[in-house]
Amino acid sequence: MMSFWKFDSNIQIRLMLQFLTTMASMTVTPYLIVFFSKQLGTVVTGFMFLGVMAASVAGSFAGGYVADRIGRKKVIVVCEAIIFLSFLGVAFVNSPWIQLPYVTFILFLFNNFCLGASGPAYQALIIDVSQPENRRAIFTASYWLNNLAVAIGGLVGAFLFDKHYFALFLGVAVSIAISLAITILFIKETYVPEKRARSASDKQRQKDSSFMADVMGAYKEVLKHRIFLLFTIANLLIVAVEEQLTNVIGLRLVQDIPEPEQLFSFLAIQVDGMNLLGLLKTENTLLVVCLTVLVSYVMKSMRDRAVLLSGLILYFCGYAWISFSNSPAVLLIAMFFATLGEVMHIPVKQALLANMVPDHARSTYMAVHSLFSIVGVSSAGVFILVSAWVPNVAITGIFVGMGLICLLLFHRITKKVGQEQEAATKATQSNATA
Repeated sequence: MMSFWKFDSNIQIRLMLQFLTTMASMTVTPYLIVFFSKQLGTVVTGFMFLGVMAASVAGSFAGGYVADRIGRKKVIVVCEAIIFLSFLGVAFVNSPWIQLPYVTFILFLFNNFCLGASGPAYQALIIDVSQPENRRAIFTASYWLNNLAVAIGGLVGAFLFDKHYFALFLGVAVSIAISLAITILFIKETYVPEKRARSASDKQRQKDSSFMADVMGAYKEVLKHRIFLLFTIANLLIVAVEEQLTNVIGLRLVQDIPEPEQLFSFLAIQVDGMNLLGLLKTENTLLVVCLTVLVSYVMKSMRDRAVLLSGLILYFCGYAWISFSNSPAVLLIAMFFATLGEVMHIPVKQALLANMVPDHARSTYMAVHSLFSIVGVSSAGVFILVSAWVPNVAITGIFVGMGLICLLLFHRITKKVGQEQEAATKATQSNATA
């Protein structure tokens, strides 16, 4: 983490603001489904959740396109201003004096649209001012800080949200206001789009085309990038497997271990399925916080490709075992290896993504990447339906199959990227000697 102070000032500020806002938002975000369910019921809450997800997707598409045409900072400032006002409104309509759940839902639509729109701009801003040689260190720091913020915020929310949600909503608004002020004052614009001369026919064509046509054209170009498309599919598989811990795997543990069992033979601690799920989530978070810096130091001399593929093998093997075993001790050991694999592969994967996207369309690429990640998260519903019809061993088999496909994709991606880098190095050397 000492290399943090060597990062560009934009990156240092952005990572610190990310820590602040993530920590604040995690005091409320994990508990919103339960919050709405108590007021409106499960069915209405489910439809509201789908609406909020749709707003996030729409925002990501719009924000990715706009940030590549007007710059990152403008998009971030406008989005953070709206997010601040929305959380201020959420606090007001959920105060001790008034309760308006449907107004809260509308405010969260605006909130998530802007969160989706600002995400690609945030990611592109960091890539703009980083270099290929320090991106692994940057994403390691970002990953560690984000998980630490999630752990602290989630813990605070677990104790305070039920009775003090008004104060927590206000706290999130204050954190966004601080982030907005610091962004305006200290974050420098990292991307100024080139203004290219256009012919009269080009101007007329642009005048005739709609905004949506322009947006769709930009995203069609992204989808033509074959290696990037393979990367997003592989990442979707990783996200989909991770999401199953609190879905299919969680449901299985609750059903298979209804009564408390001995955790370890040498400890007088017993856990049932629900307790065990909480333990696995806690173990994952604590290990990420404790292991990230150590693993980064140990692995820094290893080639990125070896770290990435080894990490993915540990990750998928760990989750495959978690999806099958009912032994509390074995599950905790499997989570250790799954988390070790996660800590190894995520910073390298993020650096690989950053090096892959072209300068002029970074936000657009990040928006597509975010969309595929959302699809991965949404796959939880599909797995729950499938698990009702097939035996548990089939679910484990699906996880193993997803892991093999992901490994093959990343094997191909890293091989192709390595060949391109080697060709670029040779071209540079030949030009230098010419």
